[in-house]
Amino acid sequence: MTTPIRILLVDDHKTMLWGLEKLIDGGGADLQLVGTASNNDTALQQAAALKPDLIVLDLDLEGRSSIEILPRLLQDNPGVKVMILSGNRDQGLLTQAVKLGARGVVSKEAAADVVLNSIRAVQRGETALDPALMNALLGQFSAPAQADPEAARIASLTPKERKIVALVVEGNGAPNKALASRLFIAEPTLRNNLTTIYQKLGVANRLELYVYATKHGLQAV
Repeated sequence: MTTPIRILLVDDHKTMLWGLEKLIDGGGADLQLVGTASNNDTALQQAAALKPDLIVLDLDLEGRSSIEILPRLLQDNPGVKVMILSGNRDQGLLTQAVKLGARGVVSKEAAADVVLNSIRAVQRGETALDPALMNALLGQFSAPAQADPEAARIASLTPKERKIVALVVEGNGAPNKALASRLFIAEPTLRNNLTTIYQKLGVANRLELYVYATKHGLQAV
């Protein structure tokens, strides 16, 4: 029997929290709600006490931004994954959340099945990005048409690295194991290649690489 995904919900709106609780409880045997929190301090305490697999995190908590605690949630709870579920569409905040380690960004307006499937995808190590929010993230990688400062970074990629980037985009969140199989290389080798690519392009993770590659036309080789 598969161990259920242990989920901590963090939201300061009681009605929204109640709805999310019902959604998780009725979402299937593979999902288990272990706790809730409504502010930054309680979120840190509950995460430490309950050791969830995944935290569904609202960006706005009782007048404070949960961006403040995102690094601590990830640092203090090794292995935990964070998915942002928010009505906030501030481009800067969304991009900052991704840079700080959030594996998914989903709108509160998303359908119930989208939220549940995004939770499952993030837990599998994939990325989950609400299509409605993609443009907001893409906008953060805009460059003046007359001079693309990223040209040198992109030019530093080897043909093999370009192929890996293209597969990351094409795979749209496929796990590393599947990508490695398509490239006929070992998964650890792929991880090493991705680390090099991240350094060359100045991105932090696969979700940010996906956004960067889409913006700069690296989805084809």
